[in-house]
Amino acid sequence: MTNRSVVTNSVILSLSICLLVSACATDSKTENTAVGAAIGCAAGAVLAKLTKNDAGTACAAGAVVGGIAGYLRARNAEVEEAHKVADAAAKVEGAKVSPVETQSVQVLDKSTNKTEKVTAFKAVSVDIPVSQLNTPDGREALRKLDEYARKTADERGETIDMTIANAPERGGSSTKVALKETLEPSGKGRVRRVQMADPRVASNIQRITIEAKNPSHVEV
Repeated sequence: MTNRSVVTNSVILSLSICLLVSACATDSKTENTAVGAAIGCAAGAVLAKLTKNDAGTACAAGAVVGGIAGYLRARNAEVEEAHKVADAAAKVEGAKVSPVETQSVQVLDKSTNKTEKVTAFKAVSVDIPVSQLNTPDGREALRKLDEYARKTADERGETIDMTIANAPERGGSSTKVALKETLEPSGKGRVRRVQMADPRVASNIQRITIEAKNPSHVEV
């Protein structure tokens, strides 16, 4: 092998690693399947030019890798931010935070017919004492919960449920009752807010739950 070939191969390898790492290490957390596919396509196209192969074929191959990477990156970011939101709520005096729930999603690579499991955000629930709702920590926790619901809805392009539950008034129903429901646009998605009277919630507590409905299978 000539020195020139060694150099060329080294450049190809370096660019490949750089582009693939960029798909997973970018600071932006709005990546989705389309963004990942674009990054993969760019990587494939660059490699095609260096190796004098067909850019279209290389782009398609790169998009497959990028598509899976993009979907994985987006789901990982959601779970990470859900934990941050839960940590912020835990700072409220007397608050009780349930563990962040996740769900396994089967992601199918349509080109190779290969399936991979990806962990996706499912739900987070926080009990905040009513007496703390208007304190600085309480307001900040509510703000971050609301922001998380809106951001997740926008980035997914889906409807995210946000339920605010309080104990029924004295003499109220012994079962859960939806008192008010609104549907708020949030970028490409929507947030469904439901005010709920729930006898399982203590009278001095407000329970906020954010939930996403994940498909069991996704194709990229």
